[in-house]
Amino acid sequence: MSQIPSRLDFEQQLHQPWQLSWGSGEGIAVTLIEVSEGAPMNARHECYSAIFAQPAGVQLPQHTYQLRSPGNAEWTVLLCPIGPDEDGERHLLQAVFHCRKAQ
Repeated sequence: MSQIPSRLDFEQQLHQPWQLSWGSGEGIAVTLIEVSEGAPMNARHECYSAIFAQPAGVQLPQHTYQLRSPGNAEWTVLLCPIGPDEDGERHLLQAVFHCRKAQ
C-alpha cells in the first residue's frame, strides 16, 4: 500500500462512507463527496483533492487523521475544514495531494 491514497483510490469509492479517527478513539464515518483534479507544478507531478462531508452537527478542526477506506486501506492524511456544504447542513473537510506521478 502506498503512503498516500491515489486519485483512483478515491474515485473508486466516491459517495461511500469512510472512517475518520484520531487519537485512541473510535472516530466517525464521513462520506467522500467529491474528487477533483488540481494543477500540478510540472508534467512529473499530479495534483488532486478529496472532499468529505462530516455528519450533521459535527465540525472537526484541521488535523492529521487516520483515514480508512470502505475497503479497509488506511492512510494518515491532513484534512482541512472548507466550510459547510451547499445546504449548510454538513461541514466539509478537504485533503489535497501534490505528488510525483507513479512510474
